[in-house]
Amino acid sequence: MEQTAALDMKEDAAAGQPLLARMGSPAGFLVLLLAIAGFPLAQPGPNALRLVFITLVWISASVGWNILGGFAGQVSFGFAVFFGLGAYATALSLNAGMGRLAALLLGAAVSAAASALIGVPTFRLRGPYFAIATIGVSEAVRVVMTNLQFTGGASGYRVAEQGAFSQLLHYYIALAVAAVSIAVSTVLRRSKLGLALAAVREDEDAASDLGVNPFRSKLAAHALAAALTGAAGGVYCGYAAFIHPPGVFGFDISVAILLMPIVGGVGTLWGPVLGAIVYGFVHEELIASFPQFHLLLYGALLILIILFEPGGVMGALDKAVRFARVRSGSGRPS
Repeated sequence: MEQTAALDMKEDAAAGQPLLARMGSPAGFLVLLLAIAGFPLAQPGPNALRLVFITLVWISASVGWNILGGFAGQVSFGFAVFFGLGAYATALSLNAGMGRLAALLLGAAVSAAASALIGVPTFRLRGPYFAIATIGVSEAVRVVMTNLQFTGGASGYRVAEQGAFSQLLHYYIALAVAAVSIAVSTVLRRSKLGLALAAVREDEDAASDLGVNPFRSKLAAHALAAALTGAAGGVYCGYAAFIHPPGVFGFDISVAILLMPIVGGVGTLWGPVLGAIVYGFVHEELIASFPQFHLLLYGALLILIILFEPGGVMGALDKAVRFARVRSGSGRPS
């Protein structure tokens, strides 16, 4: 009887967990990683590889933003700053003869350092004031980069390829950075800092009363999120071989990085990944079909998600699975 009760309790606990939270196990993560790694073996065309590559870049940036916006509840509209700084720092390092790994690490470090300069003054603000400040900082950095001569200014900056161009090499670099980003996010959420960020998100004043330092916690999350986003920018610049301020510092980049976690499920582990996959594939079609109105469509999509499914794709999937279990009699409504 006791064993049966214990089994029932385990089944109830498993049914209560979100669908993709259970996919976040090491085994599930490894299966997903192997599937993406094996995709080139199917001999897809160059365009298909490019599409998956850019989706992997977006996954890294989306997971990075979710650390600050999802785990800590600090909504930033300025992550294009870190994406662009990572891209330019990596590009300059590659042209100086630095290896790819070292250049990516430097790009991530530059973005993390910039996050401190931005976070120290802006984290004194809360709510919409913080969001507005991040927009102002992002636009200011874009204007400055447009006028810097050693990076090419408005004309852009060309990245010299080290050896013959290999699409597969860039693909697997993007995959490695995305895998590291997801792993960092998973470890962070279960760590002491992750718990502190959750407390700050729920009630900053109450968290402070419990011994959490909200300012330091947000700065740490900001630095980590910026580093992952900067690494994503570095991966992108190596593939593109040419970058310019509107392309990596543009406000549309900030909107995209913010939109992906919200579409997938902000504050979850796998929501930013799902959101990036949806965005990566849909973005190409929207740009091709509606080149002048894609930002308007993103805004409309954001409003619809907030109004009808705040949990994003993750929330919709969990509801669908729970409904199917209740209908089939294999689960009980909570």
